[in-house]
Amino acid sequence: MVAVPPYRIARTTFDDTALQEWWQEAYHAGTLVRNTFFQSWEWNKSWYSHYVRNDARRTLVLLRIESGDAIIGAVPLFLQTRKAGPFTVWRYFLWIADRLSQYPDMITTETEVGTIWHAVLHFLHEEYPDAWLTLHDVLPESTAAGFSPKGSRLQEGEPYLRIDLADCGADGVLERCVPHMQREILRSRRLLAEDPAIAWQMHPAPKESLLEQLIRLNRERFGASSWFSDRRNERFFMELCNNLGNELLISVIMHEGEAVHLMASYLHAGTVHYVLSGMDARAKRLSPGTMNLDATIRWALREGFRFFDFLRGDEGYKREFCPDERHSVHLTVPAAGARTRFALARAAQRGRRTLDRS
Repeated sequence: MVAVPPYRIARTTFDDTALQEWWQEAYHAGTLVRNTFFQSWEWNKSWYSHYVRNDARRTLVLLRIESGDAIIGAVPLFLQTRKAGPFTVWRYFLWIADRLSQYPDMITTETEVGTIWHAVLHFLHEEYPDAWLTLHDVLPESTAAGFSPKGSRLQEGEPYLRIDLADCGADGVLERCVPHMQREILRSRRLLAEDPAIAWQMHPAPKESLLEQLIRLNRERFGASSWFSDRRNERFFMELCNNLGNELLISVIMHEGEAVHLMASYLHAGTVHYVLSGMDARAKRLSPGTMNLDATIRWALREGFRFFDFLRGDEGYKREFCPDERHSVHLTVPAAGARTRFALARAAQRGRRTLDRS
């Protein structure tokens, strides 16, 4: 049994103004232990509003953590319920923005987080003894990295790729690329410098019309597989950009006065998080995606950003920049009770994954 300090943990909601004020102040002051765009109040609240609030299978479990008279943290979770007819089969906790947020984590200013995690787990086991906890995307710097309660299980996660710009000089990004990408970048730079019909633009805090253009081109490029093919995702993205637009950058390749490639990035704490893009297929011969990535990375270098982050996933074009690689793990903590139900649920999940791979 782990002894924990007398933290006060309680469920709350996004109407909690005291928590909101503490959270936003700590985020913008850069005092959160885990300090990425995905720890913002706006990201978490917007995701809740669009993906939890009106879903009968999901329940917000936002925990406020206090020590003495002060708020010291929050844990943004939701409870996912699986049913068979009127019967609840099993329940489990996930991060708000699970599998969409790239760096989900506890929101806290405390550096000693081990005892806080054990206090949180004790609260969850007391209040929801039949529900287990799954934390996806636990990276080495995550607050949960050293959290391994009895019976917990770790599974291999995904690679996270980013370029450490502090290690790059003016041409450092080019030099670290594979030869094919070096040739593509040099060609792109030559076109951008010599062809007056081509221009690169950057738009911090972009106008709504530019966001709409990005969404349209993304849909045209990816069709049914576009993230924006779900209108709910479009509404989420637009709301987030409106609420936290000062940390959004849209970089654009123009050709003959028209935008042919748009790229969205989130900016926070010295990092450019590359999120998604859209391209006009008629401009494919110009390789506008490579051109935009290179120009945006060089802009980040000039502006003093520390990282250009490709986020989760190891797509081929990312690999060609030879970025640094980290791997996440998925941590699952069993339910305090209903262990048989938990074992059956895990077996069913493994069975589904096996079928998906076959």
